[in-house]
Amino acid sequence: MVGIETTQHVKLNYEPAGVGERVLAFFLDAFFIGVYYLVVIWIWGYISSLGSSPSDIESSPVWILYVVLIIPVLTYHLISEVVSNGYSLGKKIVGIRVVKIDGTRATLSGYLLRWLFRVVEITMTSGVLAFVTIIMNGKGQRIGDILGKTCVIKERKKVKLDNTLFSRVSDAYEPRFKQVAELTDKDIRIIKEVLDSRSHYEYDNWFLMLQKTRKKIEDRLGISDHGMKGEEFLETVIKDYNAIHGK
Repeated sequence: MVGIETTQHVKLNYEPAGVGERVLAFFLDAFFIGVYYLVVIWIWGYISSLGSSPSDIESSPVWILYVVLIIPVLTYHLISEVVSNGYSLGKKIVGIRVVKIDGTRATLSGYLLRWLFRVVEITMTSGVLAFVTIIMNGKGQRIGDILGKTCVIKERKKVKLDNTLFSRVSDAYEPRFKQVAELTDKDIRIIKEVLDSRSHYEYDNWFLMLQKTRKKIEDRLGISDHGMKGEEFLETVIKDYNAIHGK
């Protein structure tokens, strides 16, 4: 398991991406790269065909084709992961991404090492070396990940959580904390994830997550001395949020 820190600074566990998911993402990325390659070749051929004679075509600046075609293809994984916070198009579709081993955003050096070692692990060995390393490592890491202190995780959590943000509240219910209107759907989802994950953690670990989440919400909304326990407070926040946004 890999620990990822949420926006509320609560550690939740994620699974390392499986070999099958990484292979699927690889082939999806290869497909997109192939489409890009064919489109560039087609455009180049079309532009070249506009020349008035074969000599015009032969004198075309071919280096432009190399720059537009080869550089983006070679740097696709590096650039996409740096720009998209650990995603490539294939990874995004499959639901996996690259993170630092401690759960934070990977560094530029981490992305760079992953990219450099692709040549040995994937290109030169047809992916065999990467496959063996990932299987033996058990943390979603190939050699480039180990050196770059990164790993590839599943976006979907192993813990089965209720994805429904809104719950039914009676029409007569009056929100206790009006400040919850400042929260977002993402904030409420995180609170629900923490509350719903109780049966999946040892109580002490879950209680620590609960208290950290409670404190974060209290500080953000400027709420204190409410006289509620952590679980009761967070459940009230969810009810208030539903009541405010449901009216």
